[in-house]
Amino acid sequence: MKHHLTDLFATVSGKVRPPVCVVLGPPWPVANLVKALGGVETVCYQMDLHQADRVRDCLAEVGAEAGVAVHPDPWDLDPRFETAIFPAAAQADRELKLDVVEQAYHILRPGGLFLSLSEYERDNQFAKWHKKVFGKCGETPAGEDGMAFWSTKTDAGKRRRHEVTFHAKLPDGQPMAFVSRPGTFSYGRFDTGARAMVEVAEVRKGDTILDLGCGNGAVGCLLSAKAGPRGRTTFIDSNLRAVALAELNAAANGVPNPQFLTSTRLEGLGRGAFDVILANPPYYAKSEITRLFVEGARDLLRPGGRYYLVTKMPTAVVPMIFETFGDCSVIENRGYAVVIAGGS
Repeated sequence: MKHHLTDLFATVSGKVRPPVCVVLGPPWPVANLVKALGGVETVCYQMDLHQADRVRDCLAEVGAEAGVAVHPDPWDLDPRFETAIFPAAAQADRELKLDVVEQAYHILRPGGLFLSLSEYERDNQFAKWHKKVFGKCGETPAGEDGMAFWSTKTDAGKRRRHEVTFHAKLPDGQPMAFVSRPGTFSYGRFDTGARAMVEVAEVRKGDTILDLGCGNGAVGCLLSAKAGPRGRTTFIDSNLRAVALAELNAAANGVPNPQFLTSTRLEGLGRGAFDVILANPPYYAKSEITRLFVEGARDLLRPGGRYYLVTKMPTAVVPMIFETFGDCSVIENRGYAVVIAGGS
């Protein structure tokens, strides 16, 4: 996509009017797109702090300048843009793509242009989505560089929120309802790995809990019930939409004494502050994220505290945890490995 995107954009670049917002997209394609814009006023929107940092690094590497804004939703931006561009990677979730089309509508000025760049040679979805939201859609012919689609904002429009609510419970607990939204981990369902971990985790009355990489907060909410009213649960994630959901779900499920943080490096957490730390790192991510979830958690755990990490790749993770904590054990549950270590 890195090379094809700029070739595809060149076929429609004459339609662009500044200021421009590039909505999501992988860091390298975003940086190359900004460079192709030729120095016009541009803001790059991301919802994850990790991705935002990578966009900044890539912009610097290609010698392009743009602002980088991080919010839970695209429509959190001021509605001042004449053009919004969505460089849509093929692997992006269908629901997230539609969510971007609908939310980007609300950051455009009246008469503003929304432009989707799809890396599929024959994309049969974006035209439908554009017409649903904007009424009309133009498109380029199918080609090896992908397809471009464009529409114009003609009225104020109504906001459409894409979300799915699911229910989950501990074996001996009450069911809880969780709102999930596209672009966050485990959209529309309680992740099986997370379920495997909460079924194994030991939480005592009054415990302080850290839900590390919290997503929509389901793990922390469920286990907070075991900690009781004297317990405290902290939710942390680099994805701002995820943390906003964790706040929503914690309030809806009556989580006592919650705390919410957005961070890429586990900043703002006290040394030795937690009795229980729970980690479910993304399996597709680079190993440094898993390493951060392991090594960064070590100093946050109290003596005698419990650390739990769920994984599909124990042979890669167990040596890392053993090296960091000195010892660990593994419980198999629901086809996952729950690795357990302790603070000393």
